[in-house]
Amino acid sequence: MANHSQGAYTHTQISPSHIATALIGAKLIAYRVNRKPEQLQQLLGMARMATALNALSYQEHDQLLIELERLCVEEVGNA
Repeated sequence: MANHSQGAYTHTQISPSHIATALIGAKLIAYRVNRKPEQLQQLLGMARMATALNALSYQEHDQLLIELERLCVEEVGNA
């Protein structure tokens, strides 16, 4: 039989907040690169859902909205 000591490895619990931040961050990077309207809508929906599920704080949600607004203004300015 194999010896499975508890000290051999440790499972790290990743909080829902960290998961939400990572997923939204990945989508934000894709939006910054591609600037597709459907990506913006997906980001807004994900942020709204994460906030409703308490995986994202209202402050983090507001910061994301400010960043998205800044990106949209940049896009209009570059058009």
